[in-house]
Amino acid sequence: MDRLKELKEAKEAAELVISKIDQAIKELNSASNWGILDLLGGDFIPSLIKRSKIGKANDILNDLPKSLEILNKELSDVDLSLPSGVPNRLSDELFDTIFDNIFTDFRVQGEIKENLLALKELRHAIGEISDKLDGQIAELES
Repeated sequence: MDRLKELKEAKEAAELVISKIDQAIKELNSASNWGILDLLGGDFIPSLIKRSKIGKANDILNDLPKSLEILNKELSDVDLSLPSGVPNRLSDELFDTIFDNIFTDFRVQGEIKENLLALKELRHAIGEISDKLDGQIAELES
């Protein structure tokens, strides 16, 4: 198959993963902001909104492994691969908060921060791959 076409398919898959990561980061940043309000003595409303934002992020994160699998397949077609150290701190248990109290709020806030860090690391790694793909595409198109 044409190398340029394979590179463009890999680039498209990388952009899709980056887009999903960006959406999850946006939702978790928002959840973190609502979490701060919740920690400062917010009533039920900030907690409810925070959990809604976490739920949206969780939906995105549940789909992310499939997108990463597709990206890895596309990358293998062009002799690239995801780094072996892709962060694996993303956890569904973050999103299971049953009790709304200060201790749970602190724990959840910490887990949101950890997951944000892991997502940012993953985004950086995929961004570097995307940049390599851009370079190879540019070489072939010139």
